[in-house]
Order: sequence, then structure tokens, then C-alpha cells
Amino acid sequence: MADYRVISADSHVDEPEDLYDRLPREYWERRPRVEKLDGVNWLVIDGQAALPMDEPNPLTEEDKKREFRKKDSETGGRYDGTDIPLRLLDMEEDGISGEVIYPNGIFVVFKSPDPDFQTTIARLHNDFFNDVFRDHSDKFLPSATIPIADISAGVNEIQRTAKLGYRSMSLPVSMPSTPYYKPVYHPLWETLENLEIPLSFHVFTKSEPQPVETMIKDRDLKVENGVDVTFMVLGMAEAMSPLLMLTASGALDRHPDLKFVLVECGTGWLAWMLYAMDDVYKRRHMWQVPQLKLQPSEYFRRQGYITFGDDPIGLHNIEFTGADCMMWGSDYPHDEGTFPHSRNVIEETFKDLSEEEKLKIVCENAATLYGFSLD
Repeated sequence: MADYRVISADSHVDEPEDLYDRLPREYWERRPRVEKLDGVNWLVIDGQAALPMDEPNPLTEEDKKREFRKKDSETGGRYDGTDIPLRLLDMEEDGISGEVIYPNGIFVVFKSPDPDFQTTIARLHNDFFNDVFRDHSDKFLPSATIPIADISAGVNEIQRTAKLGYRSMSLPVSMPSTPYYKPVYHPLWETLENLEIPLSFHVFTKSEPQPVETMIKDRDLKVENGVDVTFMVLGMAEAMSPLLMLTASGALDRHPDLKFVLVECGTGWLAWMLYAMDDVYKRRHMWQVPQLKLQPSEYFRRQGYITFGDDPIGLHNIEFTGADCMMWGSDYPHDEGTFPHSRNVIEETFKDLSEEEKLKIVCENAATLYGFSLD
């Protein structure tokens, strides 16, 4: 194995089933849970259409090494990621020195339209994962889930979790009902800037509650044609939204020390996006409100980061984007990730880059942003 450190800026952990038993009684019927209908397992989420949990196609032996599965599952798997000795063994096998960890709960918490429920379940997650990982902060850095349906509650949770030692905060990748260009978010941006804690937008976390009639009882009990590829690719493209809104709205102009990370979205589109923002801003300057002090792309280069696993397309444009904004992530242990072959993937993906650029992307940028030790 090549002798250099690797930090995964995008890894995951699942919530144990009994975690939601700790919710107040009035929320038990709304807690995230798996239900079986006609032999098919569905994940039921408050405010969101249910998601199928059973793959329609057979798993290969390689597939079975990835994704969180229960300890009594016939397929084995990685359990839920909270077993520290097992997780450390997996990191050693994969050649990883440290991880920024996103709870799978970020994919469900933001779906609920109820501010009180959203705040309660976010606090439950954040307290639990602080207990799991706080004694191993040299290796593991979980991201706090910040409720967003109530901005004041979100600010309070940022301040509370910062006192617990969290060094990353997660918001949904988009808020269709209240877009991120709205002034209502100014207290959030100011709080994060003052605390010097980077903000993460992980893809597939759009906050878009759906009406009750779209829930599991009215869904076809099958995976629809082409829906997975469509969902995954369009979901990755959602990262364009916070980049555009934070830039064009002047939020990054007003908060020059606010750092943000676009997570698990790939980088192949980034060069075009930075060029397009500058080009449109120049040509349609008469429509731009507010006027910005810098070119739009300069704000991202100053304050933005982006993570990817094995996306060689973005690396072909590194002369335009630079290497300082990029961070590598294994997406452990998800099926679209690189575990357990991350070192081989890195060597292949980065073969045309300089050693200096590779080390920035796979280790140094994340160490600087999150405070990992390089000793």
C-alpha cells in the first residue's frame, strides 16, 4: 500500500433500529421504520413517500461486503457502522486514516414538515452519535444534523452541538419551499461563520414533504422502470442549487469566512458551473441583485469544497477549478462507494495528477478544513 495518509470526507453510519424507541411517546407512530407489505420491505418516513428496501436483482459476493445490514442477516455486511473496533478494521483494510461521517438519518430527518418533530429527532441523532464517536475524535468526525423547518431551532442546535464538539453541520441540499437565497437564513450563516464550522450539503437530502396520499398504502409494490439511475444522477446534480444560491444571493459576500461543502455529488460538472456563473453574471449584469464584489466563481474558490470518489472527469478540469476545493470520499460502505478497494481506486483515478495535487485532495484539504491531525 502506498505510503500516504487518506481521509475520507464522505463516509456513513446507520442508526440502530432501537434508537427511535427513545423518542417521546407522541412521536412513536411517526418514527422512521421498515414495514413489510406483500413480502416487500419499505422504509416509512414522516412526510415522504416510502422507499423500497429490497433490491429487485441478486447481490454479488462483492455487493455483500458493502452497505449496512443487520447482524443476523444471511448476507453479512457492515452492521450499522457504530461498532468502533469493526470500523477501525475496515479503515485499516481500506487504507483510511480518518473519516467525516454522515448519519443515514440526514436522508430522513429533513423530510418531515413538522418543526417540532424535526428538531426532536435531530437532537436524538446528534446526542447518540456524539456518544458513539466522541472518544475517537482523532479518527471520526460525525456531522451534526441541523433542523431547518424552524430557523431559530436550527441556530440553537448549531450552538448546542458545537459545544458538544461537532466540527461539521449538515443542512438539506435544497429547500424548495424556502430556497437558500431567502434572507430568513442569515442567522444560520452568521452563526456558522462565527463558530468557524463548515456547513455540508449532502445530496439526496432535499427537504420536500409529500402529501399523505403518496405514502406507502398507495404505492405500487415494485421498483419502477429506470427510477434508480434517474434518481441517483439527478440527485447528485442537486448540489448545484446551494452553490448557486449562496453565491448569487450575496450570502458568501456578506459572510466571507463561511465555509461550505457539497458532498457526494462528483466534480465533473463543477468547471462548467463556475464558468457559467461568471458568464451569466457578466452578460446579464443589469439584472443581478445584489451586485457582487467578486466574480461568482471566486467565492467558491475562496469558501467552497466538493467531494467525490472515483470521478476522473472533474480531475481533467483541475487547471480551471484548482485542487484546493476538492476532497476525496469513500462513501463507506454504500454500494456506489469505493470500499474496500479505495487505495486502488485512488491510484487509478489520480494517475495523471501531480503528487502534490493528489495529497491535497485525498488528505490535506480535509485535514485543514476539519482539524484532523497530520502527525
